[in-house]
Amino acid sequence: MGGASTAAPLSAIGALYWNPATISGMENTELEIGMDILFTDHRVDSSVGGLSGSTDADPGTFPVPNFGWVYRTENPALTFGLSVNAVAGLKTSLMTDPTNPVLAPQPFGLGRVSSEATFLQINPVMSLAVSDRLSVAAGPVITSAQVGIEPFVFDAANADGTYSSGRATKYHWGGGFQAGMYFLPSDDWHLGASFESPAWMEEFEFFGQDENGLPRLMTSNIDLPMIVSLGAAFSGFQQWLFALDARLIDYANADGFGDPTSYSADGSLGGLDWSSVFSLALGAQRQLSDRVYVRGGYTYNQNPVADSESFFNIASPLIYEHMLSVGGSYKLNDKLAVNVAYSHYIENSSTGPIVLPGTGAIPGSSVTNNLSADFISFGVLLQQ
Repeated sequence: MGGASTAAPLSAIGALYWNPATISGMENTELEIGMDILFTDHRVDSSVGGLSGSTDADPGTFPVPNFGWVYRTENPALTFGLSVNAVAGLKTSLMTDPTNPVLAPQPFGLGRVSSEATFLQINPVMSLAVSDRLSVAAGPVITSAQVGIEPFVFDAANADGTYSSGRATKYHWGGGFQAGMYFLPSDDWHLGASFESPAWMEEFEFFGQDENGLPRLMTSNIDLPMIVSLGAAFSGFQQWLFALDARLIDYANADGFGDPTSYSADGSLGGLDWSSVFSLALGAQRQLSDRVYVRGGYTYNQNPVADSESFFNIASPLIYEHMLSVGGSYKLNDKLAVNVAYSHYIENSSTGPIVLPGTGAIPGSSVTNNLSADFISFGVLLQQ
């Protein structure tokens, strides 16, 4: 339903991901296993003076696994949950292109641009039904991440002005917490709120090499942002459920994402300068029969990347604003269901100048990121 789940607990993964308190509103113990497959279409155009070029990325497909388990105890007020989700990530791959100024070989351009980042979170939670209409929940959030960036511009440039590639030396770990509230003012209306703290990560270490091919150890600080969600759902029409979510994603105060795009004297870049954004999700579900459910959703996200920062986000072009989703479930029997969904991120673009250390923005230059993406999601749900 486009992510509209803060007050609409349809299944274990969605409930635990957006608002852990809603697991108290689920009738059964259940296990859900899902997989999203992401396909992206990323193109970079650039021009300097009379030179211009266009290059298509080839990131391939990106798997996003998800797991959710909800356990209803013999005490009706107490529910436990556990989820494992790939909560954030990106992947792109652009070959060196002498015909595209921004991708020309270093040190004149960036050369090959490649990035791959996966953040996996483990979320054990406990939800307590304070009354028949109010539930609260809380739990720790354990985060593991693997990151690779080329060229690695977040540490000093080599003596010849080139940048090393950077691959994380290991999986890096961090932690935070989440809490939620779920309230039923009437039988037809459902309200929810959740808070997820930043994922405070240990300092990332990357292996690289200098201009002579000798090893370098590089470092960077990258945290995931705080997320605050509010949601409402209405189930007053027979066989229908409608949901609305509004959320704040605080990129501006997350290390790495929110740090300014300014070069230090050694050529290292401070951060990506992402802005905090507002997101709105609308969703609806229709039960067609005892076994068949269909759903649709729309999500609007403010773009965290300003046009002036386009050059710095070639490897992280998460600039989409509009997403459409459709899907459904089929119950094979009273205990087992299969889920499928398709989501499309409508193409968006961002254009700004090429900015070099010691030089600043090159007059008359431009670099444009064009991005669209598609998600195919599927999974199984087993109820006890």
